[in-house]
Amino acid sequence: MTAEEPASRQPEPSREVEQLAPAADLADAARTLKGLGLFDEDFYAASYPDVIAVGADPFEHFFLYGYREGRKPNPIFDPIWYVTTYPDVQEADAHPFLHYGTVGERDGRRPSPYFQPAWYREKYGIPEGESPLAHYLKNRLGPFSPIPEFDAQYYLQAYQDVAAAGVDPFEHFIFHGYKEGRNPSADFDTKFYIQRYFKGKTDQNPLLHYLEHRHEDGIYPSPPENEATIPAEIKRFTRPSPLFEELRPLPAGAKPRAKVLAYYLTQFHAFPENDKWWGTGFTEWTNIARGIPRFKDHYQPRIPRDLGFYSLADIETMRKQAKLAKAAGVHGFVYYYYWFNGKRLLEKPLEQFLKTRDINMPFCLMWANENWTRRWDGMEGEILISQDYLSDDDERLLSDFNRHFKDKRYIRIQGRPLLMIYRPRLIPNTASVIARWRSIFAKKFNEDPIIIMSQSFDDYDPAANGMDGAIEFPPHKLTKYVPLVNSEAKILDDTYAGQIYSYDDVAKYSLEEPRPKFPLIKTVVPSWDNDARRQGSGLVIQGSTPQKYEAWLSALVDQAQIHTFFGESFVCINAWNEWCEGAYLEPDLHFGSAYLNATARAATGLTRDLSLPKVLLVGHDAFPSGAQHLLLNIGKTLRSAFNIEVEYLLLQGGAMEAEYASVAPLTVLNQASQIPATLRHFREKGFTAAIANTAASGRAAKFLVDMGFRTVSLVHELPRILHEKRLEEIARAAIGSAHHVVFASDFVRDKLVEALGLDATDERFLIRAQGSYKQIEPAPTEAALVRKEFGIAPADKMVLGVGYADLRKGFDLFLQVWNLARRRNANVHFCWAGGIDPSLQEWLGPEIKRAEATGHFHLVGYRSDMQALYSASDVYALTSREDPFPTVALEALSVGVPVVAFQDSGGIPGFLLKENVGRVVPYCDTPAMAQAVENCLRWMPSDAERARMAEIIQTKFAFADYVRDLLRLAVPSVPTVSVAVPNYNYAHCLPERLYTIFDQNHPVEEIIVLDDCSSDDSISVIMKLADQRQRDLTLVINEQNSGSVFAQWAKAAEMAKGEFLWIAEADDLSEPTFISSLLALMQDDPDIAIGFTDSKSIDADGAYLYASYKPYYATIEPGALSRNEIFGGRDFAARYLGVRNTILNVSSVLWRREALLLALSACRDRLTDFRMAGDWLLYLEALAAPGAKIAYVADPLNVHRRHAASVTHSLKAQKHIEEIDTMHRLARERFGLGERELEAQAAYLDEVSVQLLGTVSDAEKPKRTAKVAARGAAGK
Repeated sequence: MTAEEPASRQPEPSREVEQLAPAADLADAARTLKGLGLFDEDFYAASYPDVIAVGADPFEHFFLYGYREGRKPNPIFDPIWYVTTYPDVQEADAHPFLHYGTVGERDGRRPSPYFQPAWYREKYGIPEGESPLAHYLKNRLGPFSPIPEFDAQYYLQAYQDVAAAGVDPFEHFIFHGYKEGRNPSADFDTKFYIQRYFKGKTDQNPLLHYLEHRHEDGIYPSPPENEATIPAEIKRFTRPSPLFEELRPLPAGAKPRAKVLAYYLTQFHAFPENDKWWGTGFTEWTNIARGIPRFKDHYQPRIPRDLGFYSLADIETMRKQAKLAKAAGVHGFVYYYYWFNGKRLLEKPLEQFLKTRDINMPFCLMWANENWTRRWDGMEGEILISQDYLSDDDERLLSDFNRHFKDKRYIRIQGRPLLMIYRPRLIPNTASVIARWRSIFAKKFNEDPIIIMSQSFDDYDPAANGMDGAIEFPPHKLTKYVPLVNSEAKILDDTYAGQIYSYDDVAKYSLEEPRPKFPLIKTVVPSWDNDARRQGSGLVIQGSTPQKYEAWLSALVDQAQIHTFFGESFVCINAWNEWCEGAYLEPDLHFGSAYLNATARAATGLTRDLSLPKVLLVGHDAFPSGAQHLLLNIGKTLRSAFNIEVEYLLLQGGAMEAEYASVAPLTVLNQASQIPATLRHFREKGFTAAIANTAASGRAAKFLVDMGFRTVSLVHELPRILHEKRLEEIARAAIGSAHHVVFASDFVRDKLVEALGLDATDERFLIRAQGSYKQIEPAPTEAALVRKEFGIAPADKMVLGVGYADLRKGFDLFLQVWNLARRRNANVHFCWAGGIDPSLQEWLGPEIKRAEATGHFHLVGYRSDMQALYSASDVYALTSREDPFPTVALEALSVGVPVVAFQDSGGIPGFLLKENVGRVVPYCDTPAMAQAVENCLRWMPSDAERARMAEIIQTKFAFADYVRDLLRLAVPSVPTVSVAVPNYNYAHCLPERLYTIFDQNHPVEEIIVLDDCSSDDSISVIMKLADQRQRDLTLVINEQNSGSVFAQWAKAAEMAKGEFLWIAEADDLSEPTFISSLLALMQDDPDIAIGFTDSKSIDADGAYLYASYKPYYATIEPGALSRNEIFGGRDFAARYLGVRNTILNVSSVLWRREALLLALSACRDRLTDFRMAGDWLLYLEALAAPGAKIAYVADPLNVHRRHAASVTHSLKAQKHIEEIDTMHRLARERFGLGERELEAQAAYLDEVSVQLLGTVSDAEKPKRTAKVAARGAAGK
């Protein structure tokens, strides 16, 4: 059946019809075929009236002639398609229909593109021995779908006229329905498809076209979720985003690091002048509705949430605002003050505030001294009310200012009130006017205000205006020095003429701008977008998120502590409530209170969860060498892999300072006397643990321990360098005071124990090689380019050395080995990558020049392409005289390059011998090393041997494992949590899902993404997200779909390293406190096997369905699961889980990993038997373990995405009911349920039967009663 088969194109009837007489040897085949029930005589007769017209039997005609003419025996089977698709049928001259019925269907062949037998059998539970096609042909007028892409049940429910007509829904859609704009399923948008791909024409069937072209780029069955349109963007931005947060008020006593001010607009109320100029009832809210998204990711419209479209005529609104601001760490408001030649405007909110003394909110004034015009940006237009700056008005103006100064809440600095002026340059003879004001203030009011200006409209210098200082007013000034990014935007409004700047660029310029000599209050914008006012021609600072805003504000607070304003730390925010400029902190629909929470964290320095660790990383300097790079990468990994907040403290500076600062905040000390005060500062910020890298940083170790830091000391140095640098006593103090001491190798430990007189049996001493922090992989293409650059022929050999070329690294020995090696092999090249010690350069200069002149010795300096250098080399020569456990040797081995080293030089020689991955020669014996190099070059490792070397590095020296061990030593009390994300074709959900994992306020041990052979772009999305957020994760890709979600769960449980495991399904979401809230109940009780939270639910598009599942729980018993609680396993099963599955979504569950492994072991063989109840089975098995408990958190911290589903077909419904009955039986066996529970089980089974099958008949009710009795007997 196709839509392109009109009657005019039907095949001609056979001229031999009248002579039809089936041959005897065909009789059996004909009977077999007819007995299969696949031939539809009515369809054939109706489709081919010419056959009936000549009096032929429809079946006989088709069997002998019709199939050769391309006629169809039923609406589905297409003989021409069948033999074309399966040419072996045609080659064997087999009857296609007979072949399909007897062999083909059994072998998985399809009768046409419009029927999938294997899928149909699985979906509708067709038993073996029955033909899926025959079943469909008998039932095709009902809710049975021939292919997954057509949902017959949906079609009949959505289009009741089709159901009432009693026609085949699939046939109706193919020939008629699509022309009428009907959809074949909830996932296919016919109108969209026809408009997008056929330009509105209906001469092709969209579903059939999609089936043929679906694998082509750009073919979608419905509008892609990531495809931006103005309506789609509006829909997205008027519902909660993944970054949405409820308000988290600061704890009592939280100490701000600076006084944070926020500009405050009083425009949100009606007054006569606005009624006259803009229309009756006009307020700032009138404009807010005009904002729309003009380009992709343009956040419009902006809609308030908690406070609504408020009026500032109501003092209670101002009271609520003050409460919100205080909860977020905002110190005070800067109210705009409007005075026009003695006329006040917008004064009502401020006057109410002055009278309401119990609103404890500090404030100051900014005189908004510009004309009001028909434009919103202060530029000239029709003037509505003007500023004339009459000197006769001065005393009245200053008297009114003074009236505000008298309020005890008015902000004063050093006893002086703070007064701001928006545009001082507009005041004629500004400096002299300000001088006159100062005189009046002093004489009339006994005040000496600090008068400052906003930096706006290219007026930045307060001295020129006779003022005391300035305050920034972004986007003024900041956007002047950053580029427009309009070319990067995907414009949706062709008339858009606005300016787009990058939030990142603006923040970066703000933080890097040189500090002026005059006092300045720096200002941050949470975002900026005045589209509601300017309608497509405004200015947008694009790309703000609560996290980016927090980082900018936090950095400004850091600066304010150094660059004070009249002795105090101030920062300002533009603004509290400039809604029409997209600059506000008040809660909105999209982000909720996320910006308020970010303000609180930045203002106080408090982390999202005060119980979580902050780790201080202490180093001796920022010189570009191995230990310094190690500390840098420990910080990177703590942040990217474990979401731990870190900061660096260096006892001295150096060339790597910028690299450190790019990873985490950096403090560099100038002298040792600063150590105690600095460490006290970090303790006040909540830092509780420290990792001190190298014994050279040991001068801080004792202070760290004395101030309560749990301290891990990493020791890399060997005795010689400690002696040379006179660090023996410092090293001894560091080792003696630390809670744990980690040595790079047993060689290092033993040497230091001997040299420093330490106790070799000290239990604090641990051996842990640091691992390889670079991902070095073979790079043959880049290697060839490097060899060409250095002039190394393909057949020549290359020996590599890496590091700072000094005597300790043995650069002079490297040069000697080259001299000896070239005598044995004229085609060998030696290459050293790294800087060189100046004194050694001077001493060896002539020898180096002679070596380089040969063209076979290459001193290449620091290189960023080290992967290429390692890949280009054949042998790595470790010529160090003393090197604890150098990473460079591990990096060489990771690409299969063997290493040659001197005995007793450090930990590497022993490792080489143990693993048989290189050669070791006597200490500083250069001839022996030259010979060893020659031997390595003569007997190069095989591909298998190279792979073995790489495997050793990957498994035994994984850097994340090393950092994990350090973290456990530094903060052993933090429970370890692994997160597994099973995914199959959820690319469109993954960004939100992964963000809610990345942003958990409890650090995660690891993130494992298990992709079950997705056919969408899930893999690229996952990799892009991890890169964007700089987070590490493990991606496991199945080559074939496992067909079982439980197989993925089992794989996750076996792979995970954490004590706890969260299986976070790819389409669900969570609150940032999900893990931490469950751990608060679970971590101290090892008997708690499972913890789960209540859930919100959303639909496939992300729209909220239910705020909680508590109404569902209440159907079990009143008040069920309404508060946090820990249950015994039997109690929970008896009250809840033994009757119905009350854990509705696995994403709401935090497992104790061992409990999950035991449950899987107990029932793994049975899991595949269950379609719906497999998770229920696991929960019951876990709680059946002796002493097992379950914890419940009543807050809905999980967000369960519920996808639209058709009503379960009767065969599946029966299976569902049988599975529930099986779970009931298991609960009785495991928990010995009582009579009340047995009755509840029976009642629930009846309830589900009514829902899925209709009703429980009167005849069934006595059976139910008997069944309950039998259950009771079994239970007893």
